[in-house]
Amino acid sequence: MKIKIAFGFMAILALIYFSPVLMQMRNSNEIHGSTTKQVKKSAMQVRRNLANRDRNAFDTAFGLLEKLKSPEGPEAFAQAVGGLSTDQVVELARKEVNAKIAGGDPDFKAYASWDDMLEKIAAEDAPKKPNAHPPAPLRQSERTGRPN
Repeated sequence: MKIKIAFGFMAILALIYFSPVLMQMRNSNEIHGSTTKQVKKSAMQVRRNLANRDRNAFDTAFGLLEKLKSPEGPEAFAQAVGGLSTDQVVELARKEVNAKIAGGDPDFKAYASWDDMLEKIAAEDAPKKPNAHPPAPLRQSERTGRPN
């Protein structure tokens, strides 16, 4: 009888211990928050679970939406992205950017579409290769006065 009570007590403790992790895993792809500060903190947690290609699209979408929504009011951005998944944030940004491009917005005249913009931004951020200069050789000198 005492063993059953001990196992029951251990099961309850395990449930209490692991419940925050399980709850976080359930909503790991969703941005939460009612203020811009909370939304940004949630977005930083969510982006950790994304692949590099998805992370780049999400980062671009998140930054653009913040820039586009900030003139509407201090918390318009938080209201726009709060409760959305990463895919929904990217899709919202895609719609906003394509509407700006179709409307002839001068900030987006260099791009033909959302996908074109992502490609150009990725090309700008790609590391530049040096001008075919070989790397400097490692130092091959000996120190004098030291035993070998």
